Amino acid sequence: MTKSTLRRLLISTSFMAVLPALSALPGPALADSRYTAWTPPTAGTQAQTEGLLKDLKALVDEAEKARAADGVFLRDLRDLMARYSVTGAATPQTMQILIDDFSDGDITRNPTWTIQSGEFWVQQGYGLRSKMSETAAAQPEPQKVSKEQLALSILGAVLQGRNKNTNDTAPATTTTNAEPAAPAVLSAGARVSNAFALTSTFSSWTGMGSFAYGVAQGTSGAGYRVVYGPKQTARAATLQLVRFTSRGESTLDSASITELEDQKNHSLEWMRDKYGQMQVNLDGKKILSSRDTSFRDPFDAVTLHNSGADVIVQKIEVTGTN
Repeated sequence: MTKSTLRRLLISTSFMAVLPALSALPGPALADSRYTAWTPPTAGTQAQTEGLLKDLKALVDEAEKARAADGVFLRDLRDLMARYSVTGAATPQTMQILIDDFSDGDITRNPTWTIQSGEFWVQQGYGLRSKMSETAAAQPEPQKVSKEQLALSILGAVLQGRNKNTNDTAPATTTTNAEPAAPAVLSAGARVSNAFALTSTFSSWTGMGSFAYGVAQGTSGAGYRVVYGPKQTARAATLQLVRFTSRGESTLDSASITELEDQKNHSLEWMRDKYGQMQVNLDGKKILSSRDTSFRDPFDAVTLHNSGADVIVQKIEVTGTN
């Protein structure tokens, strides 16, 4: 046996002999000791996993920019990272971005909402309301008629009456067709981090149209929306997670739900984490889930969209990360 081996054996034996005595010491004695409690090797597993996922994400981002790997393979890697990072989308609570319960009766300040189209107003005791019909009749604009035009129209009517029995052509008729009304849109300018959480309490009062919460980038309305569609004759009520880009809109997830037209408040939670994983809960129940990385920069605005519905928003809050 070599000297080094003997030395290690003696140290090990001495430590094993002293360990029971140390473990028998009362709590205050340990607290006053200059030694800290022993930490098991598994205690750092979560931090190590987060570090590994961060490094892996950096490599995947670099490979994607350089087109160094198959796109499907990179997407699978991102899905794997999202699955092991969190169970579902985590709620970012680092920073409050926007909050409004509309109790002050004013949507023009603290925070500042801007009506892009349609009508929104605060109904005291209830909250922010938007109500509109699903279609609007296209009414012709009134035109000024001069005396000469009036005289010519009278002469034309006389001549038409005179030739009534000889003219087989039926007089032209003007019809007014109903056309879809433009959606009512309300927006609040705010820098919303790419990872965010939007929570709101709302009520729906008629089974018509649709209503949506959104986050948008730029003036084109590109971004994401959570859309509630009340029950219609041919389908059940739905909740959808929709992506809007310059190329159009795409439904990321959709689910049939119980209609909400009970004139009661319902809670909605919409969360998105740093990996693009999104989750939508309704009244505490998970309804939608999808991962999308089409938008990686912060959003510029929080938006509300009403297309033919009658909805009251009691409160809305948005939190995010620095």
